[in-house]
Amino acid sequence: MKKNVLEGKIGIVTGAGSGIGEAIAKKLTQEGCHLVATDINEASLNRVVNEIQSSGYKAIGVKADVSSKAEVESLVSATIQKYGKIDLLVNNAGIYPASPVTELKEEEWDRVIDVNLKGVFLCSQEVIKHMIKQKSGAIVNIGSVDGKEPPGGNAHYSAAKAGVMNITKTFALELAKYGIRVNSVSPGWVATPNVLANDRWKMIINKIPLGRLAKTEEIADGVLFLLTDYASYITGEILDINGGLMMD
Repeated sequence: MKKNVLEGKIGIVTGAGSGIGEAIAKKLTQEGCHLVATDINEASLNRVVNEIQSSGYKAIGVKADVSSKAEVESLVSATIQKYGKIDLLVNNAGIYPASPVTELKEEEWDRVIDVNLKGVFLCSQEVIKHMIKQKSGAIVNIGSVDGKEPPGGNAHYSAAKAGVMNITKTFALELAKYGIRVNSVSPGWVATPNVLANDRWKMIINKIPLGRLAKTEEIADGVLFLLTDYASYITGEILDINGGLMMD
């Protein structure tokens, strides 16, 4: 019988109510992780958690806004109260509005930076308090190809994702001495409902060497790898999963 690679691990996945986060949440639980899934959309979160539980896997849901320090503290506290430790964190929560710089409103800029970048900081800072005590842990932050090669029309999103990749490296440097690994998965264009809802993807697909959008499960596979012992000597890495759209 195949051994589950995350058997007995306790993990948190943010933005687990849809898209990439949903795929990551399901993948981790299928590999034995006891999951605390979180999302700001309670209805979507409950759907995902119910689907995981109905399939015989372990998950609970805790509604939280990752841009709120108080709500992040409550999320982590609830995890510790139930499980006593946190082994894994996936900072996936994000929003993806598009707006040219001439029309970009300050409040939209602030919201994107707060969720996509500040949320990574807040969740990581709170979780690592417990990882430091146990001298182990793995964190994966979800970046984006837009953080390396901005396509135009989403300066706030591209700036936030560039920040995610840079704090990934900083956190990796600072936390290695505690046995904590920090990496990032940087997706290209993924077939999520948000991406498919507008036609921007149609303008880019011909530039993707593999000729298609990624499946959410393919991003989840990359995250899973970085969380397991198969990646035990990998930290500070940005794993590109973009079908060859950007090669470096």
